[in-house]
Amino acid sequence: MTHLKFFLSLALTFGILAAAPAPVDARPPDPGLYSAIRSARKYINPKSHYAPHEIEECFTDTFNILAQNWDRLPVVIQREFQGIFLRPGQPGSPYGSVNLPRKFDTAHFRFHYTTVGPHAPPLEDVNPMNGVPDYVDICAEAHERSFHIEVNLMGFKKPFDDFWDVDNGGNHKYDVYLFQFPALGFTTTNWFNGRVLPTVVTFGPYFAINSRLYDYFGKLEAIRFIETTTAHEFLHGIQFAYNARMPGWFMEASATWIESKVYDGGRIEDLDDIPDPDEIGETDAYDYYARQLGIFLDQPDIALDSRVGLHEYAAVIWVFYMTERFDVDIVRQIYEDATTGSYREFGNFLDAFTNHGTTLVEAFKTFTEWNYFTHNRDDGKHYFNGHRFPPVVIHPHDVHNTYPIRVDWDSEAMPEPFSSRYIIFEPTPGIVMNEFAVKVDGADIAPIDMSFLEVTDRAAIQGELDRLDILGVRGWGAKFIVEKRDGTHEIREAFTYHRSQEGQITFSDFGGDIKKITLILINLRPDVEEVVIPGGTFGGSVSYMAGRPPAGALSTPTLSQEGDASVRVQWQLEDLTDIREVAIVRKRYTSLIETDEPMPFQTAAEVLNAADRNEDGIPDADINIAGRVNATDTYFEDTTIFQDINVASTSFDPVNTRYFYAVVPVDAIGIMGMPSIDPNGITPIFNPPDIPAAPMQTRLFQSYPNPFNPDVWIPYELGEEASVSVEIYNISGQLVRTLHVGMKQRGQYISRDKAVYWDGRNQLGERATSGVYFYVLKAGDYASMRKMAILK
Repeated sequence: MTHLKFFLSLALTFGILAAAPAPVDARPPDPGLYSAIRSARKYINPKSHYAPHEIEECFTDTFNILAQNWDRLPVVIQREFQGIFLRPGQPGSPYGSVNLPRKFDTAHFRFHYTTVGPHAPPLEDVNPMNGVPDYVDICAEAHERSFHIEVNLMGFKKPFDDFWDVDNGGNHKYDVYLFQFPALGFTTTNWFNGRVLPTVVTFGPYFAINSRLYDYFGKLEAIRFIETTTAHEFLHGIQFAYNARMPGWFMEASATWIESKVYDGGRIEDLDDIPDPDEIGETDAYDYYARQLGIFLDQPDIALDSRVGLHEYAAVIWVFYMTERFDVDIVRQIYEDATTGSYREFGNFLDAFTNHGTTLVEAFKTFTEWNYFTHNRDDGKHYFNGHRFPPVVIHPHDVHNTYPIRVDWDSEAMPEPFSSRYIIFEPTPGIVMNEFAVKVDGADIAPIDMSFLEVTDRAAIQGELDRLDILGVRGWGAKFIVEKRDGTHEIREAFTYHRSQEGQITFSDFGGDIKKITLILINLRPDVEEVVIPGGTFGGSVSYMAGRPPAGALSTPTLSQEGDASVRVQWQLEDLTDIREVAIVRKRYTSLIETDEPMPFQTAAEVLNAADRNEDGIPDADINIAGRVNATDTYFEDTTIFQDINVASTSFDPVNTRYFYAVVPVDAIGIMGMPSIDPNGITPIFNPPDIPAAPMQTRLFQSYPNPFNPDVWIPYELGEEASVSVEIYNISGQLVRTLHVGMKQRGQYISRDKAVYWDGRNQLGERATSGVYFYVLKAGDYASMRKMAILK
């Protein structure tokens, strides 16, 4: 039976052709691709002259994005841009009529230029008087300097040469074309053949520098642009020797950073240990960073890897942070990591930070702290040139001095993935608070009780919890900069509970010793916000609240276990003032050796947020809210004990697990008061849940997440051993991909490490487009189909 007939037979069996497929929610187009198309149209439609404001910084990203997304472009746009990758003078190139007959060779480069027409550089030939325009000499010197510093001194790979290219400029040297176009420069290749398939692409580049920069910026300023642009573009050529498909935003950010390594203003004490030639009057690339840094610091709540506007250049501040906190070589190390592939969720950075003794989330949270200490807040302990940076912007409505206050942000208003927002709390004039609490509360990553969830939802949510526990890349971070009356400051941090994403710090003497508190609210999810909930996902939310903690009080709780598996927590109401509800906070302690002493809650502060005992920036998973009850209730039945442990593990022993509890008054806006702590804890009797036998029938479950982009997991279970495969079809019934799984034993294949994985690509390795897809599980004589959607 053909694939199409098989698909139609299944479709008729399940009745899916009787109704139109569920529509996929519309999303705005990829801003990076949209911007690339706009810039590419400027490039392929040259003008005889440009105004300064029409000159863009770099077209390299434009060419890269177009090539990598070529299979997603409509045919009409593919035709429009056909030939865009060709060199000037080649038939079919938008600049095919440009003749650059003059050649000038240096040790590593060949420069192509003309001395007639609109593409000719200024013909002044004074320094040196060598029969070559000074403009070309300046370009040549800048390119050789960039090669020396970036390759010889900093240890980056040399760009690949173009010896094997049909059109290689006449020799194996790196070709630099000088002509007029609407950007300072670009780096690309005539590599393009209609498809970009692998996850790693390397090639030899050619370079282009605008030949008429004097016209736009004047001679002196244009020379500085030639120099910094050359350093920038040459690093792009180096990047192509590692992986042209490493994250594009980081390619631009690091290429912007390299400008200040090649041209540092002649500073000898620049703390980078690069023995570069420091010359009198040398260009200082820092003079040109104000605009980029301003873009980032004006909107710190934009995602670090955003491609909107010029944000990829503005992300140079991330590279400054990494190289100044760790060392300059970390950029090369990240490039090296990318040679094996470009990974989602900042995976290439994760390895580099691990090698420097920290984690991705700790590094990012500290980055947001450094950004506060810029401009007039620079204390000399953070960025080397922090006083030259613009200040991080704090929105006027994020400054508070009347309390209590609660602010709720939905997915549209909250900080984007891997970004932050700065909220200031100032004392109410004339009032000193002995206790002042600030709490953050993000969307729950998991419900308190997961036993009621469908198997696929439980697997998806557990996957989110595991990622948070291992890498920390989920949920919210909260750093506090506490400014004192004596001019000093301290940094504190609240770690949020894993499941409910709540965390609070209570400060003393607010308005007295404490002059101001700045909360840095940090979104630690490095990808599109998709909080898993039963049946799907939503875009997340976050709140913060501040004010006096509730004055009410509860007695010390007592613990007992009834005949079933639950633990009863009981307390008395001593003072109901300000209490709206009671939160029951639970801490799990697992003894590793017989001599371990159980560790109850040590302080009230330990109850109000998660811990980070190994100081890796990732909250520990052992403290969570186990339940909430009304203010007048005096007991709680905890039925979720042992749900936070893998009881199927061979190392699990219930006698080594002890739970400690605290009961906490909570006011109307969510602020937590003084906890009452049980000092003894309880080792509950473990009553194994009724675990169903292995499934007696083969079944296909709903994929997760759904919708997805670009990864999806397809869970199933087998009633008997079978050879398993999954076929994926588009809405037209065309086979998109076959995933061959092989022989599998009778059992469940639900979790991410067991379910069938699809990377969202077709048989040719091209990305599948947005829309509805059907996946078919084949296991022996069994076949079943379900729907899923790609949403980009």
